[in-house]
Amino acid sequence: MMNFANNTSHMEGQSVSLRVSITGSIIYVSVHIPIILLCVLGNALVMTTFIRFKKVRKVNNYYIFALSIADFLTGLVAVPLAVANRLIISETTCRAHSRPYLFLPSYVLCAISMCLLLAITVDRYIAISRPLRYHVIITRQKTIIIIIFCVAFGFCYGKLSVWNFGSYPYKWMCERNLHDAPKLTIHLAASFLIPTWLLLLIIAYVRIFYIAYLRRDAVSNSKSQRDKSVQWRMRMHTTISSAIVLGAFTICWLPNSFKYVLKIYLATDPKSLLAVQTFCEVLGYMNSFMNPIIYGWRNHQIRAAYKQILNDCGCFQGNKPDQNSASPDKDDIGSINLTRSMTSVNVNISE
Repeated sequence: MMNFANNTSHMEGQSVSLRVSITGSIIYVSVHIPIILLCVLGNALVMTTFIRFKKVRKVNNYYIFALSIADFLTGLVAVPLAVANRLIISETTCRAHSRPYLFLPSYVLCAISMCLLLAITVDRYIAISRPLRYHVIITRQKTIIIIIFCVAFGFCYGKLSVWNFGSYPYKWMCERNLHDAPKLTIHLAASFLIPTWLLLLIIAYVRIFYIAYLRRDAVSNSKSQRDKSVQWRMRMHTTISSAIVLGAFTICWLPNSFKYVLKIYLATDPKSLLAVQTFCEVLGYMNSFMNPIIYGWRNHQIRAAYKQILNDCGCFQGNKPDQNSASPDKDDIGSINLTRSMTSVNVNISE
């Protein structure tokens, strides 16, 4: 085997040390601990809500359940591994052949979330543009298949992050802001994938809002004006709710998608490099605990379920909602129930 020059003589790699001072490390960990706790506890609450309350287990709420699992694992696995990878200098965390694997959960879970958001967007489009055929087009079985596809796609896409693209496997990566030309080209090209994907989804939501606007009065003449108003309000609420979830993802992950560009122009030393990395990554991880908040804010049934679970745990004292008598709520992220005599149209965002 050739003795590559890049297979450094870094003697510090033979022992474990911290990238910054003990004080800096404590501050760094302290910033991430609340994010970890909020991600784990918030999404555990969402998963418990879905499993425990039958009223919440609507077809499109399966997407919320899948997103909550991805966000839960982000807090439980991805963030702790990323924190250790950033702070600890060792053979495992600093060699090119092992370092990317510690970030693999972050890439995989982010890709799964992206794919699920795309599925939600398509679901919203069908629900708004084909309301009478929505239940025929979107079924429970199809939704589960789509979620499985999203998970498979996430693993495949996330796996790209561990490819060396010609790099030497034992290259020392810590405290470096330099990359091989092939790998740098890949990273710069990848920086524009998320913005392009988000732009397409935003355009899709503009189209959805436009269709909803055109159809605001497209109700049978036999329906009362009140029914028209309810249908319009529910559809708009559903569309706005799903758009908020996408908007939160966009705000949190756009800086992270340009992280490599920012590192090239702003990171002039190891400390500034860590600062850029921390800012971009913390903002991205925050999205994982924002979703449960959005669900509870926009969905009355989920909010009532939160209160029920917290009340049972002694964390929230209030009137216990009757989980078996939940009535259709007008601010539900999810379902639109028309008059019994008419065709039932279920438009759900949590979806």
